Amino acid sequence: MKMCSASKFAAAFLIIAISIGAVQASSQPVNASVVPEATLVSDVKANVETSGAEGNFSIIWITDTQYLSESYPTYYDSLCRWIVNNVEKYNVKMVIHTGDLVEDEGNTTHWDSANHSLSILLDAGIPYTWNAGNHDYNATCWIGNQYAAFNPANFEEEPYWVDDAGEGKNTAVQFTASGMDFLIVNVEYDADNATLEWANSILDAYPESHAIVGAHFYLNRTGRYEPWATNFRQTVLATHSNVFLTLSAHVHPLAYSGLANQVGDRHELVFNRQDKDNYMGGASLRILTFDTAHGIIDVKTFVIYANTFLTDTHSQFTLQTNFWNEAAVNEAEEIPEFPSTIAIVCVLALTAAVVGASRKTRKTAEN
Repeated sequence: MKMCSASKFAAAFLIIAISIGAVQASSQPVNASVVPEATLVSDVKANVETSGAEGNFSIIWITDTQYLSESYPTYYDSLCRWIVNNVEKYNVKMVIHTGDLVEDEGNTTHWDSANHSLSILLDAGIPYTWNAGNHDYNATCWIGNQYAAFNPANFEEEPYWVDDAGEGKNTAVQFTASGMDFLIVNVEYDADNATLEWANSILDAYPESHAIVGAHFYLNRTGRYEPWATNFRQTVLATHSNVFLTLSAHVHPLAYSGLANQVGDRHELVFNRQDKDNYMGGASLRILTFDTAHGIIDVKTFVIYANTFLTDTHSQFTLQTNFWNEAAVNEAEEIPEFPSTIAIVCVLALTAAVVGASRKTRKTAEN
């Protein structure tokens, strides 16, 4: 039986919707045997080439470690020990955690685990910054600052410390490398206007610094902007040309464990492996190696529990950058975001209506 054109249209969009869903739900298991948790693989340094020419430096990015605090505390420790063991190899200047430190904001066992692990960095004198993800607090509960590793009072005398907001749910740090001043502002999940004003004040106070902004949730899983992110982009990022890089997490599953956008001269990255490999994926890290002489950031992704680097193009890539956003991008006038899933549903509904109308017309004609 032949299909009418409207029916073919509906079928085509149904296939597209199913395909998009399948891609978004796909996973990327590592091609290596998982090392038993008790072996503490992070005590072994990575056996790969060094970060590059003399003068290059690195930032280590970790995120969404909530399942480690809940079920794999030894791997949480291993993640941080790996950083300590490789800080000289990669000339690490800062560690950035973009939130979901724990699984349950009120579970002291989870917080004890996260505190024990991040204290490995604290005790080793490794500079780091964090923000609070949606698993770390709610309207009535934030206890992170009761733990040494997330208590801003323990960092106020550190030369890299700039400020915090929300009793440690948001943090700002700085460092100098390759003759350049870098500023990192790390913002909590669904930050309110007062917090965004804080972020703006920090960026305003360091206008000459090359700025990186971390946010627990900025880009969604399709690489687009939902309402909070659109406001954040327009009121914070688009008003500061020194922001050349954003780092965010939260969304999962991601087809390739990461996404990347470019807006003007600002790169926007997503990284989150939390649900990979039986929810051990949070025991992974990204190494961002900065080569300021050549204007590049080399990105690599290392999986602690498999002791291996991921080599797909979404886990290992190079960004071209001038460490500044010179482009004149009028972000405020862009068309509002329209999430792809909603768009597909609306199109399918419209298609169904068209098909129904076509059938009704045909029956009327036949009668």
